[in-house]
Amino acid sequence: MSTKQTSFDLYQTVTDKIIALLEQGIIPWHRPWVCGPPMNAITKRPYQGINLWLLLSLPYESNLFLTYDQALKAGGTVRRGEHIVVNWHIE
Repeated sequence: MSTKQTSFDLYQTVTDKIIALLEQGIIPWHRPWVCGPPMNAITKRPYQGINLWLLLSLPYESNLFLTYDQALKAGGTVRRGEHIVVNWHIE
């Protein structure tokens, strides 16, 4: 008996997502914000590599993102499976 495991290919998934968006007439790297590329809300460091492309493909109006741990440390709460979009300004 053979157990064949299917591996998850993140790069293929991102490529497929970008192609699907382009076929819908959506250019994923054109976002409504004018304040720059996706960046971490706490460190102000712009995302790079695959994270840049993943975040550009999301329909958020803000370019600021947090990790789960950073949200908790900042006093936020995140329930399992929950996606929160918060418009806030960090000085």
